[in-house]
Amino acid sequence: MEVKLLNGKVTKVIGGLGAALGLLIALTPFQLAPVCQRLLELTSGKMTHMRCHYTGQGEVFLGIVVVLVSLIYLFNTSIPAQKALGGVLMILGCAVIILPTNLGIGVCMNPMECHTTARVLYVLGSLTIIDGLVAVFQEKLPVSPSKDIKA
Repeated sequence: MEVKLLNGKVTKVIGGLGAALGLLIALTPFQLAPVCQRLLELTSGKMTHMRCHYTGQGEVFLGIVVVLVSLIYLFNTSIPAQKALGGVLMILGCAVIILPTNLGIGVCMNPMECHTTARVLYVLGSLTIIDGLVAVFQEKLPVSPSKDIKA
């Protein structure tokens, strides 16, 4: 059984972009566009973080997983494995988008800082889905022939 290999430049772009997006996803909730830092007082008098804090923790985890999957993609050479990893990137991108919504953990109900965080994560998650789509359909990408100069 022969395994097809893909153009190295396309693989590097897809894997590198995925790793960069994963790093941005991991850094967004607490560094780039921080979630709310206030605490919520419960009826018992105890203080706890708001739900956007826990969404941020989940997004950091998802960002780290996106980086790892992208690095595995980058160093893998078989097309079937790369397509499967592209599918995983698409699923992770969907998870990045869903987590700040009410389907996931969510963010604060009132417009606060965490709503900006959610908007940034929607964009990053969408770009991760597009990166995964390109990885899945990588064989259909037009690749220009090499222009070697022979003297």
